[in-house]
Amino acid sequence: MRLELLCTTVLGMAFLVVLGVWGGSGLLGVQLAGLAAIAAGFAAVALMIVTRPFAAATGPPPEPPPGRCVDGWADAVLRDLAAPAAILDPGGAVVAANAAFLAGVEPAGQGIGLPVWDRLDADGHAALAAALTGRSSLSDVPLRLQGDATVRMSLTPVRGGGGFCLLQATAPPGAPAEAPAAECDSRMLIDCIEEIVFSIDAEGRLIFLNASWERLLDHALPDSLGRPLIGFVHPEYRPVAEAQLTALARGKRDSCHVEARITAKNGAACWMVLRARPMAPAGDGPHSAVGTLTDISRMKRTEASLRANRRSLSMLLSNVPGMVYRCRHDRNWSFDFASDGCVDVTGYEPYEIVGDSGLSYIEIVHPDDRAAAWEFVRRQVVLRRKFQLVYRIVSRPGQVRWVWEQGKGVFSSSGEILALEGFITVIAEEGEDEIVSGLQRLLRDRQLSS
Repeated sequence: MRLELLCTTVLGMAFLVVLGVWGGSGLLGVQLAGLAAIAAGFAAVALMIVTRPFAAATGPPPEPPPGRCVDGWADAVLRDLAAPAAILDPGGAVVAANAAFLAGVEPAGQGIGLPVWDRLDADGHAALAAALTGRSSLSDVPLRLQGDATVRMSLTPVRGGGGFCLLQATAPPGAPAEAPAAECDSRMLIDCIEEIVFSIDAEGRLIFLNASWERLLDHALPDSLGRPLIGFVHPEYRPVAEAQLTALARGKRDSCHVEARITAKNGAACWMVLRARPMAPAGDGPHSAVGTLTDISRMKRTEASLRANRRSLSMLLSNVPGMVYRCRHDRNWSFDFASDGCVDVTGYEPYEIVGDSGLSYIEIVHPDDRAAAWEFVRRQVVLRRKFQLVYRIVSRPGQVRWVWEQGKGVFSSSGEILALEGFITVIAEEGEDEIVSGLQRLLRDRQLSS
């Protein structure tokens, strides 16, 4: 019985009972009963108007006519989707599909009527059942289209579609159903590394590159993968790099280390260190390899600048009439550096008195002047003063020469003596005593005035 009819009956009976009690019998009672019936009718109509929206909202949805979701609307939606997509009926069978979906189904082009249940695993069955009944959407589940190849699909109920659903690919065929979180983190970590990380196959073709390849060299990753790594090496350094990588692939080397210039997209050559190690092959074939490319362009520019400075300093020192030195503050005055003027002053080549060559500079100083020269220098170093002195040396040919030396101590931040640095030049040969006496008096007067 409908709700309106039930309400009308109950209200009518209630009015009849009430009015019958109040009015008694006779003509008046009949008139009152009629009025009660009319009032009950109006009340029933009002109640029906008020309750109809609620009844409509809670009632079952109207069933769409068969094929409603596969008419023009479905074709228009599927035509605009580039990824594989299809419309499923309430039973889980394909009733409409776009060209991308049909092209991927095996056998090719025969996707209409395909039951997707047969191509899902156990977890996919539960998710598909929930989506087809409208309880939830299927967001990411693998669906087999050809052989073992899978494609990740999403399934969304069509609003007002009577159980029909839209099945749409969310990843290309062959992609894993779900990328492990650890794998995603590892890829993100590798892409954050400043060095270029690469992997090459047994023939030297690039099969992996991190994001630094594009950042440093401006080559697009898709355009670079599959190309030989050696093709990006500057022709001047290509033979050495190719020889080492070939030996690595043949298992004749355990590692590869080459400094080479790598050509960027704009044609500029970037200095890089190529390091690589082999990866064991599946059988007895050639090895693939994994490695890094480290940008050393700044270091190379610094080295070039230092070499230029050394050339300038060497040219300057070669024109100085004397010897520039750096030595340790020990009794032997062991030299760590001596300029080319060492030959003009002592007759010895710099390498003969530098380092542990077996000859120290104190041995070249005349035996009668060694103690006085050492004591004077030591005293000035203690006072942290520059020192100037005149003494005799015995040159390699055995000649006695008077030399003038000026130098100072080099100290660390903590006050420790590190070395002595100075300049030595010849002022007179043996027998030229007047020149020597005049210079000695000048030095004495200067020391007394200071």
